[in-house]
Amino acid sequence: MTRPNGRLRSLLRRTAIAALALSIGSVPLAAQAPAKTEKPAEPAKAAPKMRTHLLTSLTGYEVSEYLKRNDVIYIPVGPTEVNGGSPTDVEYVIPLAYAIKLAEKSDGLVFPYLAYFYPGGTTTSPATVYVSTSDSLPYLKALTRSLIRQGFRRIVFLTSHGPSSNTMLPLIRETFDETHVPVLWMDTGMIRPVVQGEARPGFGGGPPNGRNLSIFGAYQLVGRLNDIPVGLSQPKHELVRDPSNLSRWVPPYNGTPAGSFYADPAEHGGFVEPITEEQRAQWGREGAAMIEAQVASFDANGMLDAMRKRDQFTKELEKKYGDLLPGKGQ
Repeated sequence: MTRPNGRLRSLLRRTAIAALALSIGSVPLAAQAPAKTEKPAEPAKAAPKMRTHLLTSLTGYEVSEYLKRNDVIYIPVGPTEVNGGSPTDVEYVIPLAYAIKLAEKSDGLVFPYLAYFYPGGTTTSPATVYVSTSDSLPYLKALTRSLIRQGFRRIVFLTSHGPSSNTMLPLIRETFDETHVPVLWMDTGMIRPVVQGEARPGFGGGPPNGRNLSIFGAYQLVGRLNDIPVGLSQPKHELVRDPSNLSRWVPPYNGTPAGSFYADPAEHGGFVEPITEEQRAQWGREGAAMIEAQVASFDANGMLDAMRKRDQFTKELEKKYGDLLPGKGQ
């Protein structure tokens, strides 16, 4: 075989170098140089500080500005009824206090003044305002429809009254069927850390003496602690009890399985017992701290995020099933 001469060898070397350069140039840029480091996502901006979270204390302009950035409103609902040594609106004031603290934590508003709803069987006291469930439901639905129209999508009703389920369950279900907005109802006893596998507390749940502390703490937080009287006592008498023992056959869950009245008003909240100013002040501080700790431990923003996801998923179902679903989405 004839070996290439010098000129040919030089030509072959130049050809090989050019081919190598061409092959290197065809390598994707990502393989030739390290990828650029992406800028970390900017942290979410803190919500502007509001002078109040009460819807009724804000101006129309402030509400409009709020709805440009968020859509959360907490609605405390309760009765006005006899309740021992507490003011008659105590089971409205408790959810009001929780609502205010939740709104502060999660950038929400509070819809106040809903203190005259179904009381249960305490109508044996002249202090109890009676509004039936069938009278309560249309009014609450009308308010809810208005709030949805105004732009609120995450609406949370709060109660601290055993018979509330009689009104709230049909409200939540029928509102969803009619508007497809997943409005939520919860008892204040559920404002606790959520532990997987652990039963969620309901009405009356919580620490020993928790109900008493929640009463004093709630009035402290809403600025009405002095509404709880000091030095007041009620003459005691023997209480008459219902002899039927009907709940032995069908245990009651937040209410008896058949209608009943309290045989004596003192059965609901007990007799009025005298307390001192010092006790009131101490229980107010301790109760307020308890409520604030419960709200701090509760993942309110996680709950609200879940509500948004439910709302978005429902819209997908609207597209999929159309007129098969009851009501019309909003």
